[in-house]
Amino acid sequence: MFWKKYRYEIYGVLFTAVAGTLLHFVYEWSGSAVIVGLFAPVNESVWEHIKLLFFPGLLFSVWDYFHASRRPASFLPSRTAGLTAGMAAIPLLFYAYTALLGTNHLALDIMVFLLGILLAFLISALLEKKISTTATALSGTKTRVLPFLSAVLIIIYLLLFFLFTFRPPQLPLFRDPVSGHFGIS
Repeated sequence: MFWKKYRYEIYGVLFTAVAGTLLHFVYEWSGSAVIVGLFAPVNESVWEHIKLLFFPGLLFSVWDYFHASRRPASFLPSRTAGLTAGMAAIPLLFYAYTALLGTNHLALDIMVFLLGILLAFLISALLEKKISTTATALSGTKTRVLPFLSAVLIIIYLLLFFLFTFRPPQLPLFRDPVSGHFGIS
């Protein structure tokens, strides 16, 4: 029962973890191709590492939407909320543990990434049913608002990732701790 109900979330966690891990190296493997830098981290900043969750998670979500037998109206809002929570968790957990320890550790960085993924798909799974139940009680117009706003938010995320690859704010979140640079070099 559990497997059947949550198999796509489990697939999503596994796909995002593997694809995100590989994506970490793709920019370097591409010879620093600018087009690749739009989707893969171009430096070691925390912001750029959020791409490791967002783009594989989004790609899996698109695949999931078109290949899964279920397509509830709550799919996009719940997946968007999950991705948002997972992306927010990465810098929050990273800065929390580095504040406590005074430095970062690769093993803990990987755990933060994996926890962000787990949180993203867990929240998505929990909200999908909750939003579906709530949406059936609302009128047709109101049930179309959440998917629309979710699509707008995903587009905003895409635009911010693309923009901040080239013109990031001069804030610690966007600073490469290795080189001290911001954005694509």
